[in-house]
Amino acid sequence: MTESTVIGIDVGGTSTKAAVVAPDGKVVARAERPTDVHAGTKTIIAVAEDLLSRAKDFEAEIAAIGIGAAGFIDAASGSVTFSPNLTYDDPHIAEALRTRVGVPVIVDNDANAAAWGERTFGCAKGSDDVSLVTLGTGIGSGFVVGGHLLRGATGAGAELGHTIVDPHGPQCGCGLRGCLEQLASGTAIARMAKEAMDTEPDSVILALAGSVAAIRSEHVSEAATQNDETARAVLQRAGRSLGIGLSNVVNLFDPEVIVLGGGLVQVGEPYLGPARDQLFRMTTEQHRRPKRLDVTALGHDAGILGAAALAFDLAGQ
Repeated sequence: MTESTVIGIDVGGTSTKAAVVAPDGKVVARAERPTDVHAGTKTIIAVAEDLLSRAKDFEAEIAAIGIGAAGFIDAASGSVTFSPNLTYDDPHIAEALRTRVGVPVIVDNDANAAAWGERTFGCAKGSDDVSLVTLGTGIGSGFVVGGHLLRGATGAGAELGHTIVDPHGPQCGCGLRGCLEQLASGTAIARMAKEAMDTEPDSVILALAGSVAAIRSEHVSEAATQNDETARAVLQRAGRSLGIGLSNVVNLFDPEVIVLGGGLVQVGEPYLGPARDQLFRMTTEQHRRPKRLDVTALGHDAGILGAAALAFDLAGQ
């Protein structure tokens, strides 16, 4: 007897990852292709068709397909309304894929999908009020409020990375100054480390990177493991800014749990410790009970499993 499964697809700027997922969150099969930055929808169709063609090999019946896509998404129609870093050759993703493969399709913002995945399969399983913050090159977020995903009127809601922490801070690509993304992301960490080289040229950061222009957040993280004071100071500064952002999350949404995901969680205590301490200080000052702050249980599969969770809901499972 075939097992009813779904396909979850995570669309990234570099690669598009997909998997056939069982109802318990187990990954049955995987597919991955480089993302065509000029034809994102074409890449989505290709990985979906790859897995559908192999479904019989592992006796899986595909009930639905879920997609987590970068950009502003109109979830009702499954269409991209704006994506700054990736062009979708057909913005009506759900309709394009559904017409091609004949399977029900749902599309949502990638961070929204990841938040739903944590609620369904991860460390926030069963919680109706969940805040997910993804920490990487930029900062993304997804919010579950009262058991429902928060999308906003046009699909552009829940953008924590572009809330203002310092109105006199660095210019952001969104047009504003002092966004959380410019103070606590991987990009921010790299920028602050480069700035620090003016006065700290002997830092291990520079030795690891080879030149100031080549400095990335990974070099800062590695230098911190070698107890480089400059690296640890940069990460502490970024972590405190993150803690301020998280305190705003608490004030706005009063979540049961805040989940941190993305590559920067691997930096660990030099970055997450100051964030946690800042969050605790600010919530204590307001006489709020401490919130549960956790790290994703789904790791690199958060996007895939989140998209799969949406697909299971679409299929009524």
